[in-house]
Amino acid sequence: MNTCLRLFVLVLIPVLTLAKIPDAQISGLVDKYFHMNHSDPSLVSAEITNDFIHGRTLVIRIIGNRNSKQKDLAFAFAVGAAVANLAATPIEMLWVEVDVRFKGLETAIAIAPVACSVDAMVLGESDFDTWWKDCLEFL
Repeated sequence: MNTCLRLFVLVLIPVLTLAKIPDAQISGLVDKYFHMNHSDPSLVSAEITNDFIHGRTLVIRIIGNRNSKQKDLAFAFAVGAAVANLAATPIEMLWVEVDVRFKGLETAIAIAPVACSVDAMVLGESDFDTWWKDCLEFL
């Protein structure tokens, strides 16, 4: 039994260490997520910033569809949560800007904590409606 536990730990630790993504690859991974799903919004940019209020923040800017603005926003947060969950250096906040490029509609900016977003969208520990009401904040 002791040998099995040691073998498990020797295999598990390198896997967990290798699964972390450095900051230089975060924006490329976000781009890959958006390219995999052709019917969803277009990615403008993805970058990590050090915000003095929110800490390390993953900022995602997209061009969405005016008829599915909320769906596009949710998709961007899901991508951000998945990527932030794998980041080598912890990311505290997700920031998403949705521009629909339609006269009379403003760019929507929303933020949500990474921990709450990962629980809802990656791990499925809470439902989407709870995340939308309790975690998401529109600026």
